Amino acid sequence: MANQEGHTETTEIAVIKNSMGPRPVGKLILQMSLPMMFSMLVQSLYNIVDSIFVARLSEDALTAVTLAMPLQSIMTAVTVGLSVGVNAVLSKFLGEKDQDGVNRSAGNGLLMEWACFLLFFLIGVFGIEPFFALQGASEQIVQYGVAYTRIVCIFSFGVVNQVIMERLLISTGRTLGSMASLFTGAVVNMVLDPIMIFGLFGFPALGIAGAAWATVIAQTVAATLGTILNLTVNREIQFRWKSFRPDAALMGEILKIGFPAMLSNAANSLVTFGMNRILLSFTSTATAVYGIYVRLQGFALMPIYGLRNTIVSILAYNYGAKHKSRLRQAIRICLITSILITVVLMGVFLFLPGVLLSLFDAQEGMIEIGTLALKVISIGIPMTGISTILGAVFQSFGDSSKELAISMTRMAVLLLSAWALSGTGKLEIVWWAFVITEAAALILAVIFWGRVNNKFIKPMADK
Repeated sequence: MANQEGHTETTEIAVIKNSMGPRPVGKLILQMSLPMMFSMLVQSLYNIVDSIFVARLSEDALTAVTLAMPLQSIMTAVTVGLSVGVNAVLSKFLGEKDQDGVNRSAGNGLLMEWACFLLFFLIGVFGIEPFFALQGASEQIVQYGVAYTRIVCIFSFGVVNQVIMERLLISTGRTLGSMASLFTGAVVNMVLDPIMIFGLFGFPALGIAGAAWATVIAQTVAATLGTILNLTVNREIQFRWKSFRPDAALMGEILKIGFPAMLSNAANSLVTFGMNRILLSFTSTATAVYGIYVRLQGFALMPIYGLRNTIVSILAYNYGAKHKSRLRQAIRICLITSILITVVLMGVFLFLPGVLLSLFDAQEGMIEIGTLALKVISIGIPMTGISTILGAVFQSFGDSSKELAISMTRMAVLLLSAWALSGTGKLEIVWWAFVITEAAALILAVIFWGRVNNKFIKPMADK
């Protein structure tokens, strides 16, 4: 199970020459983040494409996929949260030129991700019906939701491996490899969705279950490619059997960084669950609109998420190497970039809501509700971009608890403000809860940034 057998000693040279150290910061961020932005944009098409095709089955089918989102968000939160911990720990070992630490981080990270798959499998077998029963939807919507979500959970081994393999590539600066994995999975999903949902080319029409099968097959293909790339080209990591020996201290360090990020992402699932309940009290169409918004926002913000993933590795590496000026420069470049990108995105949501909604076969009632919703919610997008980048900064210094606090604040403010505004009986007012939430999250993120800067960066003596 060795990665490039006979390469044990020479990989240390590769570690020492890792490009995250000497390469100019601006060029480094550009070269690493552009492939990551592109690949994450493509990967986000998983949910977008599923929703576009599912919407053509019926509005109930689209609502069912929206109600499934909290559980899917939990799966994403757990896998991505752990991989964030692996990413930060492994990148720090790279900066310290500790080859054994690099190898053990990768091996133990894989063990932890595989354990997560067992949890998702059990949820898929025993927990799907109770989950949908809690949301109070119609019988038809529940049937759609159970059919879709059970497949996604039981066959989640693909997404678990896809996430960790991509993060290992990102940790060593190989974002092109990560892009190849994500791109391949997204293309497979886009091709299979219409074939398996509607029964093209002689294939039986599986309906909403076809969307789930297309997703898990695509994730498995992407995971396979990611594994091959890690074993063949990711020379900074040596996959040895001894790397897979459970190391409680190392797992604890990964969890220390990853668990807050995990909880912060899991907060999104609780938010989605709560918002579904609030919006269902008005109309199921409002819930479908919310699902469309979440998917559109997720797609639109993928460049920011790609930037976030890139900066974690760059900052963690240079923090381990004690390069103060490079830390400051990287943070400044990423914040400016995020502001520019999100202002453009806000303009798209403000001026083209009808075009965006038409992608989901929206009818008159959905267009009326969705147009106002997208215009109002878009106001908070630039604030989301800034707080997202600052959250990545906190992660890179091993202080993910601050990102967790921001996420918990975001969750509490959104649900409480939406619940309070729903008391007016006017759906159009409820959408302002999203703007209030992002303003609160940004204020807290800026306060935390001041503390992190004073604790980690200012005391450093630059090399």
